Amino acid sequence: MSVKKGFTSRIARWTLVTRFSYYDLVLLALPVVLLAGLVVSAALSVPFHVGKMTAGLVAAFVLVDAMFKRPPTERSA
Repeated sequence: MSVKKGFTSRIARWTLVTRFSYYDLVLLALPVVLLAGLVVSAALSVPFHVGKMTAGLVAAFVLVDAMFKRPPTERSA
């Protein structure tokens, strides 16, 4: 008979946020934001250059936040 050591909930096993670091999410957010800007400009009556510029500004904000506000402090394995 096996005995469980500790308790892990089903939610903790399926949560993807615990598997990714902040910088993994930043790398995921950059193309998602840029593609969302293109989709919004194509689907709505927003000019293409406005959607592209807005998405670029949001992506730049995410990148500046990751590089200067929360820079990596130590090397991960």
